Amino acid sequence: MSQETAMGAALKSAVQTMSKKKQTDMIAEHIYRKYDVFKYFKPLAIGIDQDLIAALPQYDSALIARVLANHCRRPRYIKSLARGGKRFDLNNRFKGEVSAEEQAIAQQHPSMQTAKPAPTNGEATTPPANSVSEKGNGEI
Repeated sequence: MSQETAMGAALKSAVQTMSKKKQTDMIAEHIYRKYDVFKYFKPLAIGIDQDLIAALPQYDSALIARVLANHCRRPRYIKSLARGGKRFDLNNRFKGEVSAEEQAIAQQHPSMQTAKPAPTNGEATTPPANSVSEKGNGEI
């Protein structure tokens, strides 16, 4: 047991000598490789930040929180929230659902607004077929 603790302490010490940016990149790379829930941008369980901090004691908890915040701001993650459905823990197991309120907030996010807006109040996205102009009937 003491050897694992010594190795963990040595790893933590080595990691902390790197710049914050390098540490953040390292944590992100590790998380995306290790956890499918991050790799596939599934909606994350509430409280997953504490699970990550416990699972990765060799990294600073503030940097883990930064990586998690960066992940949650990515358009692909926001789209998965906007779709709604189940939330998942680190082991890819069902742990709660995306609420209707959370889903609505995600749908209003600016990254979701870059897509074509959906027609509202029966507006068509293309002109009706019978709205051909006078000169559109083959005349030149």
